[in-house]
Formats: sequence, structure tokens, C-alpha cells
Amino acid sequence: MRQLAIAVTAIALAMLAAPAAQAQERFPARPIQVIVPATPGGPVDTGARMIEPALSSALNASVVLINRPGASGTLGMQEVATAEPNGYTIGQGINSIFTVTRISGTSVPFTLDNFTLLGNYATDVSVLAVSADAPWKTLDDVIAYAHDNPGKLNYASAGIGTVSSLSMQALAHQFKMDMVAVPFPGGAQLTTAILGKQIDIGMVPYTTGAAMFASNKLRPLITTAPNRLSQLADVPTFLERGIAENGLNLVMGLYAPKGLPDVVRHVLVDAVARAAHDASFGAKVEGIGLLARYEDPAAARQRLDIEYADIVALSHKLEN
Repeated sequence: MRQLAIAVTAIALAMLAAPAAQAQERFPARPIQVIVPATPGGPVDTGARMIEPALSSALNASVVLINRPGASGTLGMQEVATAEPNGYTIGQGINSIFTVTRISGTSVPFTLDNFTLLGNYATDVSVLAVSADAPWKTLDDVIAYAHDNPGKLNYASAGIGTVSSLSMQALAHQFKMDMVAVPFPGGAQLTTAILGKQIDIGMVPYTTGAAMFASNKLRPLITTAPNRLSQLADVPTFLERGIAENGLNLVMGLYAPKGLPDVVRHVLVDAVARAAHDASFGAKVEGIGLLARYEDPAAARQRLDIEYADIVALSHKLEN
């Protein structure tokens, strides 16, 4: 009887423990929050809102976006880096935080090694733009004006340590233009300033300015795209004008804190891949001008390493 009692007790304990173990193994069991290190309305926020439905479907769980702008994106990503590594807090990362920002003089309280890369899913390009009634019809018009009026032309960027700022510096260096930088909190704000003619020119994220280019409210002069955009087929690229730098476009991906359990990491990496290849997601991002470009974690890491080396070289060139 004593042995029978022990056996019954063991079975009962096992039955009680089984649901708890299953609950621990299941991921995700509750909503996942994605920290977006940017203001609403800009390309980083737009990209996150585009991927959210497909990511939610791939995870079979709710995905909640939380905007944490500040310090060129480092404020929000620091929150991701220090979050509990359980998969329930991840971040909408961008390449510039780990490349341009690192060499800009901005204090970056983390390194790439503080994160688990989950994969890249889209790229946003920038367009040098002016208001539709500005006197400059082409990039050459801007160059000529800048040469004749040194220090008189002002340009908008999304702030120190961003790809828009670096792109403008590269452009100014290439064509020896003396211009005044005016930083803004994000792409949406700088676009509004150009549209309202508070600022002469600036690098507008294509996703933010697409509708204004289509309606002729903004005039595009040159893009950072690797090839001419089909929507702006008459607009040349940086590469065509001799600027062949890596890292001048905004590459969006998802990041988690370092130390994720393997089972959680596999679920998240797989979900990002499936979301990035989702047909409805692809149609939506291409429709607003984002380039749907999936890269797995290894390729994403390789890109960051290459871009960082190239941007360090560009920074040295800009200093001379």
C-alpha cells in the first residue's frame, strides 16, 4: 500500500508539473513589445508599422509598438539592450545606430554585441529635395548657388549620427559646398520644414516624401538609391554623380537583447523571415517606396561590419 501511495503521489505531481512545463516552453504566451527608437511618422516608425501585422501573424501573438525617440535612436535601443532576454521586448533597429552614430561623437551606451540580430527586412532611401517653387531645378543649380553664396544655403537632416546627416556631408564634400546644417528630430519633421520653406533643402526619406513627390509639392534632385527609382526615373543617384559610399541608406531590422534562450531565438528569427517574405507585407512596403530586402542574422551582421568600415573611411575623408 505504501508503494502504491508513493506511485499515485508521483503521478499526481507529474500531472501538475506538466501544464507548468508546457506553459514555460510555449513562446510567445503574451504580447511582444517592439521598441521603435524614432518619432511617429518617419521611415523607422513607418517600417515598424508595415511589418507589425505580418510579424503578429507569424508569431500568432499580439505585437505592440512603443515609440522611444531620442539621441539618434540610441535611447530606445538602450531600452532593448537592457531588457530581460526573454523575447518579449525587441527593437526596431536601424543600421545607422551601429555605424554612423558610433563615429558621430554621440555617446552610444551599447555595442552590437549587446544584441541578438533577428534579421533585416527593408531599406529606405533618401531623396535630396526642395519645395516645388524653389528656384533650383536640378542638383547642379544647387551646387552653383552654394558656390556663389557660401554659407547662405541651409539644409535639414534628422540630426547628428543619422544617414541623412552623413549623406548631406558626403554631398557637400563631393561638390565643395559650404552649407549650414539644421537638425530635426526625425524625417517627418524635416520634410515638413522643407515643404513649408523654413529650410532650403534636405535629405527626405522616400517613404515620407513619396506622396509629395507624386503631387509635385516637393521637387526631387538626387537619390541615395542603388539604382534609379521607378517612381523617380528622371532623378539621378549619388552613384551616378560619383558618390559610391555604403551606409547612406536606412536598413531596418529587428533586434533582441543578448542572451535569448535558443528556442525563443529560433521562433523570433523564423517569424521575422516569414513576415519579411509575406506577400501582403511586400506589396505594402513597395507601395510606399520601401525596398523589401530580407537579410538573415548572419547577413545583417556582415552588412553592419562592412558599412561601419566604409563609414569610418568616409568620415576620415570628410575631415580632410
